[in-house]
Amino acid sequence: MDEPAPVPRDDRAATLRGLVREHAGLAAFADRDRAWRACVDVVTRTLGDVAWIAELDPDVPDGGAVLRHLHGDRTTTLHALHIPPGHGLTGKVFDLARAEWVDDYFAAARITHTFDTHIADEGIRRLLAVPVVADGRTLGVLGVGVRTDGAFGSVAVGHATTVADEVARAVEVADRARAARDAAVHAERSRLAAELHDSVGALLFSIGSGMAGLAESAGADPVLRARLDQLRSQAAEASTALRDSMRTLRASPAALELAVALRADCTAFTERTGTPAELVMLDDDLTLAPTRRDIAVTAVREALHNVEKHAGAHGVVVSVGRRRTPERLTVAVTDDGVGITPGRPHGIGLSTTAEAVARVGGRLTVAGDPDGGTTWRIELPC
Repeated sequence: MDEPAPVPRDDRAATLRGLVREHAGLAAFADRDRAWRACVDVVTRTLGDVAWIAELDPDVPDGGAVLRHLHGDRTTTLHALHIPPGHGLTGKVFDLARAEWVDDYFAAARITHTFDTHIADEGIRRLLAVPVVADGRTLGVLGVGVRTDGAFGSVAVGHATTVADEVARAVEVADRARAARDAAVHAERSRLAAELHDSVGALLFSIGSGMAGLAESAGADPVLRARLDQLRSQAAEASTALRDSMRTLRASPAALELAVALRADCTAFTERTGTPAELVMLDDDLTLAPTRRDIAVTAVREALHNVEKHAGAHGVVVSVGRRRTPERLTVAVTDDGVGITPGRPHGIGLSTTAEAVARVGGRLTVAGDPDGGTTWRIELPC
């Protein structure tokens, strides 16, 4: 690629001073999203008008990327935009793992023009893309757009690369910190679950056994027998609640995050409609990428929304489990409402959900029961 026209010395010096001040604190972030946001904030204030991070999306079968953490954007046209491998300047930089730029985006012959409409909507005239690389792995691509004519100078490109290197280190630190934090929390929760099993669990079992023995020796006293039966029933309920708590304590961080989000949605549905919605977690050890977790949560919300609008249900159950062969997460939302008419077309919300599920190799089905009620089910690869 030919070297772009040089930027005047004063502008280069100003850019350098600004970047040195701004990017120095990036590595201090111990949160991946905060590091990405700080990165795009830096470059929009020192290099361009709009910036974003394109992250590899492990949930997309073709290995493409998705735009996130936009800053300076005027529209929503670039939000969560999927970038297939090699497409546009961003996709090209993912493939080449080196900085590339175009000083006249729409006249550039060395890139595909898949996203011309999106770029035009944002008013971008020139674009710079820099890979964010750590240990030889491209974690993402930093994109910087400018809405005025001109040329990127080598100094600006070099210091955008410096910012990308800083954020790569910050993301590495954040990922390691989160992994260590999750492992420590999981270990502590497992320890607490074991202690509860050995102490409270054993005590409740002893109480239940003692009540059973007392009931047998109570003779013909109906009042005493009834009271002992009540106490034994309460001890059994406490044991069940304890087992549920221990199951939650032993759950993996990913499963716990999913359960917390879904339980909050079930609670909100019940408070909003008066119809009870119960969450049943059939598996504790669920390994799920954040993007797939978000798809599952969004899908359940859409299903509950449909139950609220159309089902006339008296109760809803949300169940989450895992199939072993093949390894898939299964989420079902079942209601006891009026059911659905066979062949009825899906609405926009359900169609959008089905597309999101399909993009990660999953599927969505909706089936009515002849006796009433509907089961809405998604399956996602784990």
